[in-house]
Amino acid sequence: MWSDIWQRLIEAIHAKAQPTVLVVTGGGASAIAELLEVAGASQTVLEARVPYFQEALFEWLGHRPDHTCDEHTALAMASVACQRGRQLLAATAKAAAERQDDASLSLRVGNCAGLSCTASLASNRPKKGDHRFFAAVQTSNLTVSIRLILKKGARSRQDEEALTGQTLVRALAESLGIVPLPDLGLLPDEELQVERVIADPRLAAVWSGLSPLLWSLPDGTFAAQPVGPVRGLLCGAFDPLHRGHEILRQVAESRLGGSVGFELSITNVDKPPLDFLSIDVRRRQFRTHPLVLTNAPRFVTKAAVLPGMTFVIGSDTAERLLNARYDGGTQESLNRVLEQIQAAGCRFLVAYRVVRGHPLRLSDLSVPTQFQGLFEEIPESEFRVDLSSTELRRNADSHG
Repeated sequence: MWSDIWQRLIEAIHAKAQPTVLVVTGGGASAIAELLEVAGASQTVLEARVPYFQEALFEWLGHRPDHTCDEHTALAMASVACQRGRQLLAATAKAAAERQDDASLSLRVGNCAGLSCTASLASNRPKKGDHRFFAAVQTSNLTVSIRLILKKGARSRQDEEALTGQTLVRALAESLGIVPLPDLGLLPDEELQVERVIADPRLAAVWSGLSPLLWSLPDGTFAAQPVGPVRGLLCGAFDPLHRGHEILRQVAESRLGGSVGFELSITNVDKPPLDFLSIDVRRRQFRTHPLVLTNAPRFVTKAAVLPGMTFVIGSDTAERLLNARYDGGTQESLNRVLEQIQAAGCRFLVAYRVVRGHPLRLSDLSVPTQFQGLFEEIPESEFRVDLSSTELRRNADSHG
């Protein structure tokens, strides 16, 4: 058990009664133990996970990250944890409504947090890299990112673990507005780095699924509508935005005879929901054309909230769209989805991509005859830029 000052802080956390899902790997498990040791833990802890084995972490995230111990992974872990908490609370509220249980109905789905940590601490064998940890807090309107490089050899594994766990508890308390906060006892050359983003209420509504979309304008402001008509949207993750995206946007604009902007879905079929810090970083890349932020990971949902829109995609995305696995697993279910997209007046411009080391064109894909009018190929002669955001990130890491 930590000292009395930490016990009192945890008591204050439990008194706030914010349901929280905790997930830690590599370190930070002491935070779970300490939160559970103090009476009232059921007011705070919805669930705690320790996906220590690499494949367990990949399963939690729903994908294989570029790195297991970095800021991006901590943010993604917290985002999944927050969404998991929302699911648990929603299931509880639904069951309470069926039972007409007023006490359980008092739980609010939006009132939950995800708390995460990924760490590389002292081990029974020497480590070449830094001893470090990355932590994050995610709620429906807040993202906090925390990172600390520890002085190597200055603490035992137990002491490094205690510091990691205390930082997590302190971060949770700070997100709840609890003061004062205990000192962490950092060494003179150690600095806790913290970034905090409080979401615009309109963006928070999209993140929570209460609103379908929000436009981010080139001047950095948000708006319900873009300035002027938008004929098409280039869809992607834009991590990062690169010159291939801009060239493709220009080609699409020429083909459509009107303005083409960008679309970024906060939620993704295969990856964790984006946190507010990552959203902020990505949207600030768009300084000349509007970006629409949606909570629409699938094109059938995009079509429903953006009727009449032409979506500009790569052939790899078209391949996934035409894969029945994403839409119930049968050709009939895929056909129903394509029918809904067609009924919304939407269609697709499809660009050449190199996929799995081989060229992939729209003509290489199997498009049901009745839906061939939904898809238009951009010939390789008009657009071919063999750039990928994944490769750009890898190159940045290798030079960083």
